[in-house]
Amino acid sequence: MQPHAITSVTKTVYDEMDHVKAALRITLDSITPDFLTSWDMNSLMSTTVDPDTPILCQILDAAAQTERGAKENKIKDGSTACHAIMTQLAKQRSNQSNYFCAPFTLCLWTNGASRQTIEALHRCGLCISFPSLFKLISNLATHCLKRASQIAQGLHIMCYDNINISTSNFVEQRSDAPAKVQSGTFAVVYEVCSGNLGQMCLTPMLQRAQQATDLHFNADIRPNCEQRQNFRSQLRIHVIDILLENCPSFAGYERTPLLQHKQRRKLPAAGHRTKQYPLRTSTIDESSITGNIAVIHDVLRTKDVNTFTKLQNLQLGFGLFHLVMNFIWALLHVHRGSINQTGSLSYFFALLDRTRLGCEHPDYHTLLATLLQILRGIILNAWTVECQYESLAQFAKSNPSPDELLLVADHILGNHAT
Repeated sequence: MQPHAITSVTKTVYDEMDHVKAALRITLDSITPDFLTSWDMNSLMSTTVDPDTPILCQILDAAAQTERGAKENKIKDGSTACHAIMTQLAKQRSNQSNYFCAPFTLCLWTNGASRQTIEALHRCGLCISFPSLFKLISNLATHCLKRASQIAQGLHIMCYDNINISTSNFVEQRSDAPAKVQSGTFAVVYEVCSGNLGQMCLTPMLQRAQQATDLHFNADIRPNCEQRQNFRSQLRIHVIDILLENCPSFAGYERTPLLQHKQRRKLPAAGHRTKQYPLRTSTIDESSITGNIAVIHDVLRTKDVNTFTKLQNLQLGFGLFHLVMNFIWALLHVHRGSINQTGSLSYFFALLDRTRLGCEHPDYHTLLATLLQILRGIILNAWTVECQYESLAQFAKSNPSPDELLLVADHILGNHAT
């Protein structure tokens, strides 16, 4: 009976795999960014494939786990592994069964998998080939550019920054040797949230720019009373946040309404994410005025002479990253001091055993992390001084009210942060 049973099961599995092949069939040209956004292998397999392949599913389930594991193991589930095996078999059966292997290959490539790894998995039916991967990337890039072009017809924000790509680990010793690092520019178009077209009319902006007078410190730069009060309110919350983040004894205070930052300009609803549309990377170096103009012309594509080509329509805004980077470099330049000067940055660098911060422009991330650590330490020490208890743990046991924390934060700002 066993040979007859094997023949019957084999024929049934053969027919079921035809359903799997049809369900997982998708060409590379049909894969779009929207498809990848909504892609879910287990959902499709459970709703479309599993009902039509009961025998194959039972065989794979029996091979994947024991009866005891199926009943008692609530953490490990063999469904994903079984579904991956089914897609692997479908890819072996038809080269167009790319529903799993194409997104999986993209995932490996974006996480740095080598060409040899992808080609090896292609032989196993888990990935598409490396040339097919580059074709897929090119198709997706074309789709992304079309979407970005549509968004750019309406209200949008364009941001760009430099990018440096290492081209080789070795430097060739010849006159026309290629550069070890290729510099370029990467641009992104963002969709404007709650934008008002009436507020973006160019004519009033140009008129105000032409009629603008010189800036005066008291009238144009110095914050007014309301702005100073709001700024101090934000500083108090920052001082309290340092205490709550570094002292577990104060757990629970972070949800207190009085200890939240006040919104001056309300942010979008919770869960909102700005839609972004990356553009192709160019080899234009944007580190100069000429380079910035070349990037804008390359991205926005115009050849006539008007207010746009004169760049009068741009409302410029510096990047927060560059603001922080130049700010901490300025702090280092002003407050570096010497290692023998108590309270100087050099003193704290030695105390924290930080190296490579002695140059004029040290590594941004290392310097920022060190300055934040110094700030937290100083503020925590100020809390110990101002709370009038022997330790912060004893202060926490006294169950201070939010108003008391705000009062101590005011004392810290007045006595230690001015």
